This record gives sequence, structure tokens and C-alpha cells, in this order.
Amino acid sequence: MLHLAYDREIDVLNALTSQNLVDIQFSMVEGLVTTNDENTYIPVLAKEIPTEENGGVERNADGTVTMTWDLQEGVRWHDGEAFTSEDVCFTWSFVISPASQVYNRHEYEGIVACDTPDEHTVVFTWDGVYGYYPGLFEVVLPEHILGGKTAEEVVNYTPYNRGTELVGTGPFRFAEWRAGEYIRVVRNDDYWRGPEVPAIDEIIWSFVPDNNTRFTAMKAGQYHWARIQPTQVEEARQLDGYEVFLVSSNSFMHLDLSLNTENARALFSDAAVREAMFMAVDRQAIADQLLQGTVRLADSPINHTSPFHNADVPSPQFDPDGAREMLDRAGWVVGPDGIRTRDGRRFSFTLLNRAGASDRIAVAQVIQAQLKDVGIEVRFSTLESAAWTQKWRSGDWEAVVSAWFLPADPSVTGLYACDGSNNMTGLCNEELDELMKESDRFLDFESRKAALDEVQLRLADEHRSLPLYFNVVPELVSDRIEGHRGSGTNFGSFWNLWEWRLR
Repeated sequence: MLHLAYDREIDVLNALTSQNLVDIQFSMVEGLVTTNDENTYIPVLAKEIPTEENGGVERNADGTVTMTWDLQEGVRWHDGEAFTSEDVCFTWSFVISPASQVYNRHEYEGIVACDTPDEHTVVFTWDGVYGYYPGLFEVVLPEHILGGKTAEEVVNYTPYNRGTELVGTGPFRFAEWRAGEYIRVVRNDDYWRGPEVPAIDEIIWSFVPDNNTRFTAMKAGQYHWARIQPTQVEEARQLDGYEVFLVSSNSFMHLDLSLNTENARALFSDAAVREAMFMAVDRQAIADQLLQGTVRLADSPINHTSPFHNADVPSPQFDPDGAREMLDRAGWVVGPDGIRTRDGRRFSFTLLNRAGASDRIAVAQVIQAQLKDVGIEVRFSTLESAAWTQKWRSGDWEAVVSAWFLPADPSVTGLYACDGSNNMTGLCNEELDELMKESDRFLDFESRKAALDEVQLRLADEHRSLPLYFNVVPELVSDRIEGHRGSGTNFGSFWNLWEWRLR
């Protein structure tokens, strides 16, 4: 049995609607593709990823694009039903519904038709060229379980979300979810890759949100795997029977500001005010003191390890005196209590925290102190994971410290476009929108790189979101585990769980 110390209890088991990492879900569900530890897309339920070179992608005279995916044969859902092309088209129809709440829904909207010439072939018709297509359909939903329901009903369907009716095609099957304690999965004896895999009979994902408790349990040998904090790395390297892996992540921590409430609009509508706020945040101190120098400061959403990173994007500079001057010029005057006011309004807002996300809360506390130093008051509202997700989706919040994972082939349109499926801030720039959408319309690297370079520069000029640092995720792994290949992509380090063995 494999024992994993997971850093939080997840919200739902639907991997398309969860707002957490979907490591646990990916032990049970699969998609057409995933990404490996080399930041490369690889096929899973698809035999190969279609390209123009292999004939799977064809440009049509009317500007549309036809894309053919050949599916693996002999794949069955955990309840014995055959996996077919109908499941893929059902998943597409769910995702594109405005009520689906899928985190990257907009990326599927260019598909105008999904056809099933046979059980093992799916043909998508796109309204044009879209460069990010290999990163879609990382999850396929079971039509025979969820078909016939509206998108809203699927989102709220408790039997699937809590596991009692969750079926996947993955190496493990759902067994039990004990709230506040763990999720247990067991070996799928009918796994399509062959009877010899997976080699592990059972996995327990224990919820251990406290960093110190989790590390203490690892030191006591209670678990085989855990994510730990950067401050714990040096001590962890001295532990017998474990190895520390510093996984360079495709995610970046950032401070987001909203325009969705009346107070937020009054405070944050002026880009100069947002710039002043960002100048008041000492990101280097956060990296050096909280993260023990294990991370690199971010100047863009796209990681410096990516070929699409623009090294010419100006990095936000810490300048509290300059921030005070800009706020003074904007009419925000320090009051007798040390907090700035303008037209009778105090410069005070609430930052939304997610309980258990101790790294983000620690960053938020530092930002709170640094902004207070220039006359800005930050209050906290801390909610449990499911409630946090609901609040965030509603747009009824003013600020948040969060982290986005970007795919191997990055698209930022969903994060920052006016109608982006993950833009819950209310910030909108139509000119920037067109630049982002243009960056998604290229298949060749050079054109896509040039467009994304310009997007990154414009995002920096907008002061929409303050990039803090690129995450490095320390993973503490028992030397009894074979097959672990840590991955920093949005699909996580469990991408090849079917290959893991426990000695």
C-alpha cells in the first residue's frame, strides 16, 4: 500500500471543475493526452497527437481546420462499459457550456463540431488554427454516467463529485472518501495498458494540511511521499530513506486585484494606483525569507524555463518611497490612523485566503505588512476550499494571492481576456484581448513566440496582476518508490502513476 501525505483536502473529484490540483483525480481518470516530466505532451487515450506532419491536422479552403484523433482500443471504464469516441464528444459538449465552470473552457470554444465516424475515431472541426490544441482533453468524462444531464447538473452531481459514481479509465478505482481524513483508491485489475500494471494494489491520499505536521510525519516514516516547504529542504536532505526532488514548476504565485465590487472599483480602477501598490511589495524579501532562496522572481506568467518566455519584460521594482509619491499624486492622503483616504473612503480592502494554503497565506501576510507601510490596509477572509472556490467563481472578492499552472505550450488568454474562463477579476482591455487571441492562432513556434512576447510586455504595462515568483515544489520521496519522475506541469508529478512500484 502506498501512503501519500497530501497538503489539503480537495473540493470535488470532477477533474474538469475542481479548482485544486487534480493529482488524486488523475490516479483514476485519464484524457486524450498528458504531459511528462520533460514538459512535453504525450498521448494517453489517443494513439498519437495529430499534427499536419502525420496527416491528423488538415487546413480547409474555408479557413476551418479538421483534426482527427485515433483512440486506443480495448479501453473500459471502471464499471466495464467500453470507452468510445462518444465519451469524447460528450466531454466537449459539457466543457463548452457556459455553465460548465471548466477552468479553461474558452480554449475549447474554437471547436465547432465533434464527429464520431466510428467508436475509436474522433474528428473535431475547428473554426480556425489554434496552437494550444495538444493540451486539451486531459480528462474525458463517462457519457453513460453523466449523459442526459445539463452542464449545471453535472457540475453539482454529488455522486460523481464525491466518488460513489465516479468511473474512469485510469490505473486506480475509487474506493472511499472519508471527509477530513483521506481518499482511498484501489488497483484497476482491468487496466487497458496490461495486467502487469499498476504494480501497487492500493493508495491512500491522507489530508495533512499543516506543513509541520506533515513533515514530522514524514520524518517518522509514516508516508512514502509528500510535498514539503522550502524551509524544510535542508533538514529533509539529511533523512535516511528519502530523497528530495526540487521540481521546477510551470506555476507562478501572483497577487490579483478585482474590479467586481464597488469598493474594489473605487480603489483599483486607476492603473497608476495598481502600479504603486505593486511597487510597495518586496518580492525579493518574500523569496529570500519565506522561500529560503529556492525560487526565482517572476516578471511574466510564462516561466523563464519556457522557450516562450520574454526576457525583456521589465520586472516590478520594490520602491516604497516611489509608491507613496504615486499614491499622494492620485489623491490618496495618509489619515490620522496611518491609512490613506480619498473622498471619504479609506484605502482598505479584503484579501481572500483559502484555508490550508499555508504558503499563500504566509505570502499574503507579508504583503499585508508591506502595504500597511505605505498606508494601505489589508484585511483577510479565510474560507475552506469548497467555499473559497464558490466565492472566487462568483467574483465577489477584492484581492487574492493565488498560483496559476500554465501548460507546456502556454496560453494566457483564459487568465486575462475580458471573457477568459479564469478571469474572475473584472479587469478588461479589449486591445490586449486581441493580442492574446492572436497568439493562439499560430501553429509554428516563431509566429507564436513573437505574439506571446508582445502579450507579456502589454500585461506588464497594464499592472493587472503582480507576478511574485515561479514556484519550485520540493517533493520528499521514499527510496522505496520506483518510477517517480517529478513534473512541474499543470498535470503534476503523478502523470505516470501506473508505472510506480513500491519496493
